[in-house]
Amino acid sequence: MTKTKPTLVLILLTLVLLVSACNQQQPTATLAPMDTQPIATEETAITTVTETAIPTEAAQVLVSSDIVFWAGAGSGHNEALAERLTAFTQNNNLTFERRESITAEQITPSVKILVTTADGAQVESINQQMPDLKIVAVDVSGLTPGLVNVHAVTSEGGTLEQRAFLAGYALALTTADYRVGVLSLYEDDLGNRTRDSFIVGARYFCGLCKPLYPPFISQPYYPLYAEMSSPTDPANWQAAADSLLNLSVTAMYVQPEISSLGLMTYLASKNITVIGVEGQAGLEAAGRVVGVLGSDLYASVESAVSGLLMGEEIGASTGSLELKQINPDLMSDGRHILFERIREDLLNGLIKDRP
Repeated sequence: MTKTKPTLVLILLTLVLLVSACNQQQPTATLAPMDTQPIATEETAITTVTETAIPTEAAQVLVSSDIVFWAGAGSGHNEALAERLTAFTQNNNLTFERRESITAEQITPSVKILVTTADGAQVESINQQMPDLKIVAVDVSGLTPGLVNVHAVTSEGGTLEQRAFLAGYALALTTADYRVGVLSLYEDDLGNRTRDSFIVGARYFCGLCKPLYPPFISQPYYPLYAEMSSPTDPANWQAAADSLLNLSVTAMYVQPEISSLGLMTYLASKNITVIGVEGQAGLEAAGRVVGVLGSDLYASVESAVSGLLMGEEIGASTGSLELKQINPDLMSDGRHILFERIREDLLNGLIKDRP
């Protein structure tokens, strides 16, 4: 009994120690609380880098219509031309497009004609890069004359020589016995050119121009001319006009630069037939007017385009000169047809308009 007691005590102590060992927890580290302050940060803008497309030849819009209108900046003809060319191409089953700018790289071989109002330097650049392309340059300033395949159409109503030639031809065509004459400025370059081209035009129709019926005149036969040195002096221009009237001249062309209301009124009082030029001073007072020489720019452009499409030689420079306000009592339809043939040949450079 005495030995058993210590043994029990040892057993109990051993059990207590075992139980204590099983319930022990591993110590965990506890972080001490810390005061945290927000850290200010600057936002950095992220720039998105975009690639800039570099235009390449393949990316350019190609031009491939039959007729292309290149509208030059600031031209007052652009809208009217675009309208006329649109109607023209529709009526002739052709394709058409308008461009505000154009490069040689954009023009495809299917383009038949390029019509443009761009400036001369731009037109010449295209011509140099594409010498086979037919170009109709409309009222283009600074254009070098004589460029191959560049056809200039102007609104100037032809040249001085062309106007005088057609005036002489028209009056000889419509006047009995060819009794026609011209009033021009004495010892003046414009006057000399007007006189010479008028005579060439009249003789182109009637040759020797010898009258068949009296009153007869000695050589030189018609056409005749008279010159004045002071067109603002009524006595001076009346003397010149009377010199022609005394030689039985019944139709006259007055150089536009010396025309006046008084002179044209005087000719009307003598029942003289005249042919006028658009804008000529005093023309409203004329009595018998065969017609008025003027310009129709847009019709001339259409004519040039049509001629090129048909393979015609229209010349390096096409004037827009035509006879308007025709008096049918003085120029019949048949004579008008003949006049038109000569006009076209003259403007196409097939007839010489000076001596």
